[in-house]
Amino acid sequence: MIVRDAELARMARSGDATSLGVLLERHRAPLHALALGMLRRREDAQDAVQDAFLIALRKIDQLEEPEAVGGWLRTVVRNVCLSRLRGRWDEVPFAGLVEGSGQKEPFESAAAEAVNRLALREWVWAALLELPETLRITAMLRHFGAFSSYEEISAILGVPMGTVKSRLNQVKVKLAEALLKTAGLSHDEARSISESRTRFFTEAHEEFNRGSYQMLAGSFSDDLLLGYSGGITTRGLEFLVRHVWEENLEAGVKLHPTNILASEDVTVIEGDFENPRADPFQERRRPTFFGA
Repeated sequence: MIVRDAELARMARSGDATSLGVLLERHRAPLHALALGMLRRREDAQDAVQDAFLIALRKIDQLEEPEAVGGWLRTVVRNVCLSRLRGRWDEVPFAGLVEGSGQKEPFESAAAEAVNRLALREWVWAALLELPETLRITAMLRHFGAFSSYEEISAILGVPMGTVKSRLNQVKVKLAEALLKTAGLSHDEARSISESRTRFFTEAHEEFNRGSYQMLAGSFSDDLLLGYSGGITTRGLEFLVRHVWEENLEAGVKLHPTNILASEDVTVIEGDFENPRADPFQERRRPTFFGA
């Protein structure tokens, strides 16, 4: 039985970390696609989605309409990406998530109070305790304490700001992974879909590299929208077949997937193009992403 997004959101809002993990795993592919379309670089998109996961962890209990959770998650990712595009790398929306009077409080009491306000506080405490001490202290200062800027944390810990940023990046990755792992302990629906799609598109690209695009063509609708990094868009599977795949096959270009993310209705495929040795610098049509 597949649990609807709204029900998962209600359970997550009540403090169920597993439900939140399942919800995020289910939406990871479309969120990654959104971030990739805005930021253009795979690493930046992954980083933005991890930021969004932590924001969801912090704010899910404030979601008023569980039925709108998909749109809410997309808004979070969009805001993270916009912050990055404006160059505000230090101000991805964690600032202001802990309400207060504005007065400085002792670190320990401020951190404890902030975590205790979370619906998912037990999971958060357990996850924080799994981190090495240096990462745990840095995370609590940044996300739960009264001192949240890189400069303040650097001064408190007596380490360079670069070290603070590095530690916080590690924290973000570890907490996001832990949340998804929690979901996998009791619910493998999203993971099964992802693994199945990964196998399919890996085999489809291997078939393409052997000279056939039939398997790939069967996975797209006739009225798909084809986008390029320069902003040019065209419609139709026929265009993709004739002016991308057939041209690339004729030129000896191969496609190698490097990353595949999938949900029930969205699949994101990132990959490298391999030019033939006889013409390593040729330019071919190379779409950035597909959409049905």
